[in-house]
Amino acid sequence: MNELHEITRPSSLGRLARLARDRDGLAKAWLLGLIERSSLDEIAGLPTDRIAAQLPAVIADVLAAAASDRPSELSEGAAERVAGLAELRNGTPADITRELGAIQRVVLHALRDEAADLGAEELAGIAVGLAEAVGAVQAAGVQGLVARHEDEQASRATIDSLTGLFNVAHLHDSLSHALALHKRYGHRFSLLVLDVNGLARVNDAHGRSAGDRVLSQVALAVRRTIRSVDTAARVGGDEVCVLAPDQGAADMTNLALRLVEAVRAETAPPHEPGMEVALGVVACPEHGDDAEYLLAAADQAMYRAKAAGEPFAMAEPAPEIRVERTR
Repeated sequence: MNELHEITRPSSLGRLARLARDRDGLAKAWLLGLIERSSLDEIAGLPTDRIAAQLPAVIADVLAAAASDRPSELSEGAAERVAGLAELRNGTPADITRELGAIQRVVLHALRDEAADLGAEELAGIAVGLAEAVGAVQAAGVQGLVARHEDEQASRATIDSLTGLFNVAHLHDSLSHALALHKRYGHRFSLLVLDVNGLARVNDAHGRSAGDRVLSQVALAVRRTIRSVDTAARVGGDEVCVLAPDQGAADMTNLALRLVEAVRAETAPPHEPGMEVALGVVACPEHGDDAEYLLAAADQAMYRAKAAGEPFAMAEPAPEIRVERTR
C-alpha cells in the first residue's frame, strides 16, 4: 500500500489542495452528519456556533497532513485544535477518534463527488494518506486532551472556584517562596488583607447568590488593580489576600487606596454607592519575617481598620524586631 501511495501522490496532492479550499463546505457536511447521528436531546445541547468556528481549522489540519510527505509533522496548534473539538462533546479520546473518522468519511465522499475520473487506484492511495494523517492528528489530539485535563486538575487544586483567585494553599506556597527569596537575597515583599464590609447584610437581605456576585465583583476589581507579578488569593469567606513582591509598606499604602476605589466602582449599582472594604497591610522585613506572624498581623490590622471605620491600617512590627532596634 505504501508503493501505491507514492505512485498516486502527485494527483492526490492536487485533489486534496482543492478540497482544502472548500473546508467550510466539508465542515458543513460533517456537521450535518453529526446531527443525523445524534438524538434530539444531544442536538439541543450541541454548541453548533463553536463547532462551526473550530471545525474548518481541524479539517485543514487533516488535509495538510494528508498532503504532506511527513503526515506526523503537524501544523502548529493542530493538537490543541482537535482537543478543543473533542471537548465540545464529552472531551474524551473516543470523541477524537469518532469525529476524525467522520472527517475522513466526509473527505472521501467529497473526493468521489468532485472527480468522476477518480479511479480505484488513486482513491486507495488517497485513502492511505488520509488514514496516516488522521492517525497522526488523532495521536496529537489525545496528547493535547490529556495535557488540557492535567492543566485543569492542577488549576482546580490552586484556584478558588467562585472568585477565580488563588486559594489559601497556593497563597501559603507563594508566601514560603517569597520568604525564601528574602532570607537568601534580601528581597522584600508585602501582604495586604482585604475584607468586604457588610457582606453578611447582603446575604441576609438578598440571598447567598447576591453575596457571591459581590465577591466575584470584588475579585475582578482586585485582579484589575494589582500587578501581574502579584498573587491574589481568597483566604476566607469574604477575605482576599494580596502578596506583592518587591513592595514596601509605602507602596502598599498606595495600592490599598486604589483597591478601595476599585471595589467601590466595580460593585456600585446604578445611582447607588458601591461596597466598602477594610484592608490591613504588612511588609517584610519592616514588620517581621515569619509567615504566620505576617498573616496574623495583616489580619489584625484589617480588623483595626474596620473597627475605626478607616479604609486601611498598617500592621505593628513584630515584638522581636522592636527589641532589636532598642539595643
